[in-house]
Amino acid sequence: MSKLHTYFSILALVVLMGCEGEEQYAPVASPMEITAAAYTSPLPASITLLTMVKEGGDFSEHTGILINAAQQVLYDPAGTFRHSTSPNARDVNYGMHPAMVEYYKSYHARRGYYVVVQTVEVSPEIAELVFQRSVAQGETAKLRCGISASSVLNGLPMFSNIPTTYFPGKIMTRFGEIPGVTTTYVYEEDEGQNFHG
Repeated sequence: MSKLHTYFSILALVVLMGCEGEEQYAPVASPMEITAAAYTSPLPASITLLTMVKEGGDFSEHTGILINAAQQVLYDPAGTFRHSTSPNARDVNYGMHPAMVEYYKSYHARRGYYVVVQTVEVSPEIAELVFQRSVAQGETAKLRCGISASSVLNGLPMFSNIPTTYFPGKIMTRFGEIPGVTTTYVYEEDEGQNFHG
């Protein structure tokens, strides 16, 4: 095995280790809990890609998708984010009102890591398709957040340039090429993940 091949094998393993490696034990929310928590945003339909990046090499380790459809939800494949007022069912968090979205960003942004927030307006129909694909994807195995996130986007109008990939950074790069995308960054200086409620 060449040194170059060994390097890329190790790099691929490190990338895969980024997608929230700890086991989850949270119960699946009931339909009643999901209905009660539903939040409808007054803003136009949109898709927001949230990528957690390690400072120092700009190494992307996790990805989630905020979907503003008929209701606003967060698809967080293989994620560990939980909040008592945001019921989770198979990697989809419901009740993602603005304060909850900020909690999610704060949960991931910390010393050594920042969050890249990329938003693009879409038609209500596309937003609903992304939402339905996320629900249909089901719970994602550890280390496969990139595969699941890219799979719910690619093939749809506006997102056809996004390949199916393990690498959150590749999704982030391709998402940034979509016309009309706005990008912001979230930095915090705490030492670890923030846990809320």
